[in-house]
Amino acid sequence: MPPWIDPNETRSVWDKESEQHLPDRIRPTVERAHEVSVPFQYREQRSFDGTLSDVEVDGVEYTSGEYVVDAGVTHERLLKLHVRGVLWQAGDSGSGRRFKLQIVREKPPTDTVPYDKYAVWQRYQFGDVTVDPVEGPQFDPDAEPTQTERTTTTFDALQKPLRLHISELELVRNPEFAEYRLAENDQWEEYGAVFRWRADAFQHRLE
Repeated sequence: MPPWIDPNETRSVWDKESEQHLPDRIRPTVERAHEVSVPFQYREQRSFDGTLSDVEVDGVEYTSGEYVVDAGVTHERLLKLHVRGVLWQAGDSGSGRRFKLQIVREKPPTDTVPYDKYAVWQRYQFGDVTVDPVEGPQFDPDAEPTQTERTTTTFDALQKPLRLHISELELVRNPEFAEYRLAENDQWEEYGAVFRWRADAFQHRLE
């Protein structure tokens, strides 16, 4: 039986109880980014089974993946993003790609424009991916050797998941300048305001 509600209770009592149960206000993105101290670091592991989107590499659109992200901003405000893992197409065991990727933007922030160009190093190998329900994806490399590339890439040329990680770091590195650049490029909602709804953003986190 549900608890009895006393009809004689005043509205002020009801209002007070409601206020006590309201969640904390979600603070704006830049306000939270301002509070981050450097060095800043986080580590995340992500898995996607047919749900990965906006990841196209060398003309191949990958729909599944498992990877680990190590990201941070050093005391000197050097931006570094390191990702390693496996990508594959759901339902196609012959289209796997094992990779390591590092993206760097040099310091200091006042001499470089956010969301401009980044130094990218990557090493990758193609092969077959089979997914074990317990062990996860297993990678069997092709006979072709591992390939290594060093390039300079614009922010917009990166895959969307990478752009989101880079944007969090840019906002930590120089909040006002990053906000200005995103607004100038009409990208604030997608790569700035979006962090307001992510409770763990701008936190030193290790998974």
